[in-house]
Amino acid sequence: MIEIFSIYLQLITFLVIFQFPLNNVILSKYSLLKFDYFGILILNIVIHSFLYLIISFTSINLQTYFFFQIFFGIFFLFLNLSSFFKNFKITINDNISLIVIFLLLNIILFTYVAFNLKIEWDGLAHWIYKAQVYFQGGNFSDFKNLQFSYYPQFGTFLWGFFWKNSFLQLEYLGRLILPFFYLSGILFCVSSLFKKENLILKILLLLLITTLTLDFYLLGGYQDYYIFFELLIFSKLFYIYQKKNSIFLFVILFLDLVLILWTKQEGFFYNLILTIIFVIFCNKDFKTRFLFTTLVVLSLLFQIYLKNIFIGSFEFNEKILHVGLLKYLQISNIFETFFLISKHIFISMFRYPIWVLILLVLIFSQFPSKSSKLLKFSMAYLFLFFAFVYAIYYQTTMDLNFVLPITIDRILLQGSGFMIYPILVFFEKFIEKKDN
Repeated sequence: MIEIFSIYLQLITFLVIFQFPLNNVILSKYSLLKFDYFGILILNIVIHSFLYLIISFTSINLQTYFFFQIFFGIFFLFLNLSSFFKNFKITINDNISLIVIFLLLNIILFTYVAFNLKIEWDGLAHWIYKAQVYFQGGNFSDFKNLQFSYYPQFGTFLWGFFWKNSFLQLEYLGRLILPFFYLSGILFCVSSLFKKENLILKILLLLLITTLTLDFYLLGGYQDYYIFFELLIFSKLFYIYQKKNSIFLFVILFLDLVLILWTKQEGFFYNLILTIIFVIFCNKDFKTRFLFTTLVVLSLLFQIYLKNIFIGSFEFNEKILHVGLLKYLQISNIFETFFLISKHIFISMFRYPIWVLILLVLIFSQFPSKSSKLLKFSMAYLFLFFAFVYAIYYQTTMDLNFVLPITIDRILLQGSGFMIYPILVFFEKFIEKKDN
């Protein structure tokens, strides 16, 4: 019974912490931006996550910082509730209904994790040891004594932080932040759809995206849903940024790239891909694009510097350039590898059928003209993403027949995050066109 209470308490904890520092009152006062509940939630998650990342390099007492967050979270909760009840009307709108569904879905996934305590392969092989470092009061410099010390730490800091600050200090309670982020991201994309309130369609689209992307196995210590979440919010925020001349959104987009960089090794290359997308498709002036590129390059260099300072080296699983690449001087090896990678991409698209939906949308339909920019940067992303996927497996020295079946499906799941909002916009425009 007490564990059930601790699960519900963990959900309440997340909701309280991510109440601040932003709400619509503050946003409307200092900017022209306006978001619904899930938009505010996402902005606060990005801000808090960036602060978590900074703290992961320090020796700040995690419990002290947690109580600081809870104190201000409760303060903002009362402010937000007072503002809500001040303008309260006895109506149940889409926003309130989706919040209730969001809470129910969180409880379902939290309960699943609680009743399926097994930590899966990657989680047990390396990620949990980094989480333990933070649970035991360590910091990033302590990773130098761990295997795969060069793996980024953002997700494992969250795991260790909420494990340490959970009611019972049970390991799985720290992992509950992952499904919370995952659901927050999907609701962020769904909640703002349709000019007229259409709760049934929003729920159907929410269930569709969740069904096509949810893999319970990855809740067992894997970090891939963090990348999925970060790519998803970048996609939608970049779309909004095209319409709004907002310095704040510029900063949030950059912070999101920093989080991607420190989540998994692939984050280094996602930073390059998304920076190219920003530079080519951003409708702001040259100075804005140049500044964004400069900041991203500096953050990449800063990661290299920090890893060399704290753990003694900056590296990936394998050297990017090696003599094994010479085998591709034979054209037959190029085609053999290409067909092998392509076969496993095809198989993985049915493992995570969100890709089947993405391809169907792109092949059998066209985005309405108003969304042409969205289509263009989505297509450019897909080209760069799949070029990256092929490059990974052309570059590796590992046996492709071994490594492809156990890795490529998760990379495709990560990358699908960016496409969630574009396909939802397509459904929105398609349905609105039918209604007219």
